[in-house]
Amino acid sequence: MTLLIQAANVEYAHGGNQIFTDMSFEVHEGDRLALIGENGAGKSTLFRLMARQLAPHKGAITHRNNLTVGYLAQEAVFPSDATLYDAVATSAGDPRVLEERLRELEVAMAEATDDDELAQVLDEYGAVMARLEHSAAHDFEARIGLVLRGLRFDEARWQQPVAQLSGGEKKLVALAGMLLEEPDVLLLDEPDNHLDVVAKGWLEQYIRNHRGAVALISHDRYFIDRVANRIFELEDGGVTGYAGNYSQFLEEKQARLERMESLYELQRRELKKLKESAEQLTQWARQNPKFAARAGNKRRLLEIERERLDNTPTPNLNRRRIDVDFNARRGSTLVLEAKGLAKSYGAREVLQPFDLELWHGERVGLVGPNGAGKTTLFRMILGLEEPSAGRLRLGPSIVPGYYAQEQETLDPNMTPLEHVRKLKPMTEQQAVSFLVGLLFTREDAMNRIGNLSGGERSRLQIASLILQGANFLLLDEPTNNLDIPSIEVLEAALLDFEGSILTISHDRYYLDKLCTRMIELDSGIVRDYPGGYSHYDGHRGRGTVLTIQASAGPAKRR
Repeated sequence: MTLLIQAANVEYAHGGNQIFTDMSFEVHEGDRLALIGENGAGKSTLFRLMARQLAPHKGAITHRNNLTVGYLAQEAVFPSDATLYDAVATSAGDPRVLEERLRELEVAMAEATDDDELAQVLDEYGAVMARLEHSAAHDFEARIGLVLRGLRFDEARWQQPVAQLSGGEKKLVALAGMLLEEPDVLLLDEPDNHLDVVAKGWLEQYIRNHRGAVALISHDRYFIDRVANRIFELEDGGVTGYAGNYSQFLEEKQARLERMESLYELQRRELKKLKESAEQLTQWARQNPKFAARAGNKRRLLEIERERLDNTPTPNLNRRRIDVDFNARRGSTLVLEAKGLAKSYGAREVLQPFDLELWHGERVGLVGPNGAGKTTLFRMILGLEEPSAGRLRLGPSIVPGYYAQEQETLDPNMTPLEHVRKLKPMTEQQAVSFLVGLLFTREDAMNRIGNLSGGERSRLQIASLILQGANFLLLDEPTNNLDIPSIEVLEAALLDFEGSILTISHDRYYLDKLCTRMIELDSGIVRDYPGGYSHYDGHRGRGTVLTIQASAGPAKRR
């Protein structure tokens, strides 16, 4: 495949922090790359280096001649008076705009005062001409309509001013223009944010069909699985490449770590033998000087091997594994029972009367479109909102714990150490040990909660619920704003939890990995599906209907 971008021995630092050290990689035509790494690993910085918005401090990033790169950043900016349609058309290369730019460049050619200025104008003229020819060869307006509809912009909104759009919608407008521009390399920073499942499916197909290369950053592992054929993992200032999608990457990385661990253990055993041999020769040399030279050589070899082992990273297969007892006090077998439960707001019926039972140990995913009543059901379970009809009760000894990132209960001015000791009496050493088990360093334990990352706050919040005795977790979008490594740590902790879980999430991979049952809310109807997200997705609309037809009578809660 044609080589498009090559990085050789790149180093880059920012604000005193070394982000990349001796980084090398290649991007070829047909690559569908996904960048994986913790927040702060440099994913967006790498995109800016690839787009030549930043320059490496050492090494080089080279592009194929005349390579076009489109970079979709986190924030999108447009002229305040532009309509949605005009913003897309302009960024995609509207023939009218391109023809006007050619006329401006022709004037600039005539007025150029030196060869460098003329060369710069000629380069842009050639690039604009190529875009114009590309636009003329395709039905420009039809293509705009195709992309806008694919991203779920109804035609009635096309003349809406961009200034009236949300930040997420503005990013989708920028994405539409970039897809229409069809650069050789697409750099997409979280392009799937703010997309529903249908639009994500459309974008997945578009990326797979792109003629050049695509590199993307996403926290949606299901999305990555469906589009990526290579993974770049950013870790310890470098990039490690893996062939295949995300699931294949996990398997290969585990195998790689196991190989590294085996090699490390072999080196450690060899070092031990070498040390024993050196000690034996030294002892003999005390009794017989002819062994002195051999003993000296063996000691020097020992020092060399010891230094080599010291400089070898210690592989740890469980370094991102929480080591905290998440066993909750056992409650009743029946966790929750709803009979004829319904909810309306005035004339708007959100949930028609339905029956539902949740049992000990179940991990249930709650899915449905926005506004279907998922958070409303949570609020009724927690007693924060009354049902319009029916009855809802929790089983004996069931203690619910509610988690939502928008409603954090953590005091940003406290330290994690102070927080856990406030929740449960324990010594300082016990609290530190608990936090180390949550993957905090001792320094982090003394840091302000407001300075922690999203993943660290997430772990602390869920652990706090369990410290408070919760044995029924209600989790509202717990993976939002977390990087993939933090999500995987969270998943491992929840899989170890022996209570019951009811979770709302748009993260399909998370739902597949965690859930043993799915409940769907859609247009007031409640359906029940066994298994995780994949089974639900393959049987959507065909689950067991829990909604009942007869009126459930007045609301009751006990």
